[in-house]
Amino acid sequence: MLTLRKQLSRHFYRIMLFSILATLLTWILGFLLFTIINQNKTLNPANYYESQIPELVEMVNKQDNILDPDNQELLEKSIPLEGLDYQIVNTEGQIQYGSTTERYLSSSEDVYTQLNKNIYDDNQIVVYYPIFDSGQNFIGAAGFRYQLSVISANAESRAILLSLFIFAIITPFIYIFLFTYFIGRRWAKRMKEPFNEIIAGAGKIEKQDLNFTMHNQSNIKELHQLVSAFDKMKAALKEALEKQWSLEEERREMVAAVAHDLKTPLTIIQGHAEGILETHDELPKRVTQYLQTILLNCRRSIRLIQELNDVSSYENPEVHLETEPVNPEVFIQDKINEYRQLCHAQDIRLQASIHYPEDKQDLFYLDPFRVNQMLDNILINSLRYTPKQGVITWDTYISEKELKLVIADSGPGFSRENQIKLFKKFFREDKARNSADGHSGLGLFIAKTIAEQHHGKISADNHPNGGAVFTVIICNMKYK
Repeated sequence: MLTLRKQLSRHFYRIMLFSILATLLTWILGFLLFTIINQNKTLNPANYYESQIPELVEMVNKQDNILDPDNQELLEKSIPLEGLDYQIVNTEGQIQYGSTTERYLSSSEDVYTQLNKNIYDDNQIVVYYPIFDSGQNFIGAAGFRYQLSVISANAESRAILLSLFIFAIITPFIYIFLFTYFIGRRWAKRMKEPFNEIIAGAGKIEKQDLNFTMHNQSNIKELHQLVSAFDKMKAALKEALEKQWSLEEERREMVAAVAHDLKTPLTIIQGHAEGILETHDELPKRVTQYLQTILLNCRRSIRLIQELNDVSSYENPEVHLETEPVNPEVFIQDKINEYRQLCHAQDIRLQASIHYPEDKQDLFYLDPFRVNQMLDNILINSLRYTPKQGVITWDTYISEKELKLVIADSGPGFSRENQIKLFKKFFREDKARNSADGHSGLGLFIAKTIAEQHHGKISADNHPNGGAVFTVIICNMKYK
């Protein structure tokens, strides 16, 4: 197992070695191919034009009055201008005519001293040969300029040969790119596997699924250490969460047990107090007041115990909804009728409306018991804070996939600083919506939990005209 630094160094050296070997192999194959082509006389040799110069010099010396520019057309019919430039100069080095105007001889002295010598012009060679008249008198010189290269010796194939030459130069870079790509891609894939496993593991942890093991064994030391550390962290987290879940389960069981144990004696006390109060005419007034206080607090305690039982039940992940098809209009209308009587008893007006598509109204799948409980908690909250001669407005919107309930009251509304805390356990407004009779602060938490179990949501806000507004959306469980 190597460190990341050593792995990078190893891959770098491997890329360079493979690139050098592949380049040498390509060059060798190219050279062998070029040799075979050259032997078959397909290409002209590098000195192809140089070898023609002696014949051209002999031809020039045979011409009469060769310095006369009228001979240019005759000479250019014999001189291969595609790879060879020429010029005819007099004894003073002055150019008489030719295919190039570049002056290499500036005086008569240069003419005599530079004859039959190579003059180099960058990558070109210039050679001047003496010219004689019929009486063998020296009258000037014929200069020829050419290149000693295969490319210049093959004018027709120059583009192909130049492309091959450029390819030969960039071949090492091509191989470096290719080997870097393939080796890097393979190495990146091997590096990606442990990261993907870590990401997948993090997703499982987010879903509280800790029953998995990290299997990737990377040959990179740092990645191996990272995977091992993540696996150890997961194991430690699993142990800690299992302890927490165990404690939470024990807490729920304890709350349920205590609530059960408390509910029985409180129910007995309530029953006896109600029985005694039935004979209130025979009791002193003060005893009657004491009994009414006992009965009131028994009912509060029993309600609190019931809410604690509900919270323990809803927090249990093994508890599932018992959905069944219901007629949503009938279900809501029955609830409206129930609370219309309660509102009337407290001198509160209930305005209710139900909106649904006229063409179609299918059965709606939900848990009627829990939705009933959710509505009770919201409506009791509104009843608690709506003053006498106040108004509660309840609008219901039924669609195929969801049920939307908007319940507003004319009470004091919510204080801004506490509005986001309304659905937390045991939270109670201590200012605007302070309870006169006391309550546990669990009702809205239970309502929120039930809405979320139906894949919906609940929100609370203040109405522009005053009062609180609850908006509840629950989904048709048929589509979930």
